[in-house]
Amino acid sequence: MSGKIIVGPILGFRGLKEGRWYTSALLVLRGEATPPKLTISINPTNQFEAEAFLLKTYADYFVWRLDWWIVQTDKEQKINYIVNNDQNYYYVVPAQNSNPRICYGSCFGVYNLKDLNKVRKKNALWKILHRVHQEKPYHLFFLGGDQIYSDQVWDAIKPLREWLSKSLKKRLQAPFTNDMQQQVEQFYFKLYLHMWGQKQPAAMLSQIPTLMMWDDHDIFDGWGSYTPEQQACAVFQGIYAQAREHFRLFQLQAKDNYDLGSAALFGKEGYTYAHHLGDLALVALDLRSERTQNQVMSPETWYQLQLWLNNLQNPSESTPCKHLLVMSGISIVNADLTLLEAAINLEPGQQRMEDDLKDQWLSLAHHEERLRLIQSLFQFSREAGCRVTIVSGDAHVAFTGYLESKSNSTTNEEANIINQLTSSAMVNLPPPTLVLYMMEKLLAGKTEKVNATITARLSYFPGTNRRLLGSRNWLSLTIDEQSSISAEWYVEGEIKPHAKVIPPFKS
Repeated sequence: MSGKIIVGPILGFRGLKEGRWYTSALLVLRGEATPPKLTISINPTNQFEAEAFLLKTYADYFVWRLDWWIVQTDKEQKINYIVNNDQNYYYVVPAQNSNPRICYGSCFGVYNLKDLNKVRKKNALWKILHRVHQEKPYHLFFLGGDQIYSDQVWDAIKPLREWLSKSLKKRLQAPFTNDMQQQVEQFYFKLYLHMWGQKQPAAMLSQIPTLMMWDDHDIFDGWGSYTPEQQACAVFQGIYAQAREHFRLFQLQAKDNYDLGSAALFGKEGYTYAHHLGDLALVALDLRSERTQNQVMSPETWYQLQLWLNNLQNPSESTPCKHLLVMSGISIVNADLTLLEAAINLEPGQQRMEDDLKDQWLSLAHHEERLRLIQSLFQFSREAGCRVTIVSGDAHVAFTGYLESKSNSTTNEEANIINQLTSSAMVNLPPPTLVLYMMEKLLAGKTEKVNATITARLSYFPGTNRRLLGSRNWLSLTIDEQSSISAEWYVEGEIKPHAKVIPPFKS
């Protein structure tokens, strides 16, 4: 008999290959090392068991991943499954040659207990997602960053509090002790158990296969934007190693750095990955693993990503891409805060605002790399005849914007527009009213000149007379047979969603 289920099942998407929809389920059991039993039921006469893999043992906890696949048919399938012959669950597999229905969210926690006390109904948006999912099920759930908030690691662990009290010179020289390592490992492990064990999130994570990518709070605030000396010090690296292991374990459901199912994985140190799902392709950008003050992703990741884009536009491809979704946790199109960044000359980590400014794609330090990404996406869109849409989070506001190219290198004018859809936060608090007002009035309406031929601009948010929506929200993406995207933001306190349609390229 297997142990008591503490967390799970949490569904993960492992890819689409030769008409097979690959899925996994993460389960954390306590007490016994016997693997759990997960039985999939396509119909009463077609049942089978998933294959179990032990990913981690911690104290008397056992973290398991169970893998299986379903052959797609010409109709959408509701797949029932049961864990340990006890609890019944289900999820939905899209029909063959159809596009998956997708929900997207980001920022699923709060910075500290003080902020938590300001949240009236912490999981209200999860309840809305549950209601909408029951009416018309989602096939995939994109979680775009800050799935957990680990910033309390500095307050929760006494040796780290003592380390912070030292001078900078002594902090940089201090070792990451065994005591620190044990307490940090326990901190991240227990934090994931708490986050994934909440009633409302757990219900949805057991019904919609997930694709996740981390951001700084999954590590700690501002990771990658500190000075090289701080980033390289033993304590920072020790904490990062534990955050990385637990991200890989609980969010990617991977036993090692390469265990991502049929996803294409780019680079050696990062987790940027991609899936090709018929007419639809997805790239999830890892903006943290390889980040420094002067770099977001490594040259190797950029090179491999470009190769994948080149292969995706190959005309010999049996299922050419009609719509590419780029999941960038941090917005590529945003209000230009570089003047504010230049005015703040503080050491990273001293103020949350300063961290956030240096983390932005629009940061002065990342201007060239951002331009490289934008130009690569425009080039791919023109040459592949494929619509590109960016999906992002992080900002704690909802907004939409677009990039526009004045290039004359294409006969298809539609390739000169790339839309961005931003949804944030699902749990965390929106910015203070005054900050939101100042951003709206002073910054959000300006057109950014990215270079001589490309501009970026925020649009009026659908159904409103403003560009920034300061309420908690999540995003629904429905892609029709022509690969047109119907985007709907579900907003706290509002009955009807805000809707925007992104058309496909004309044939």
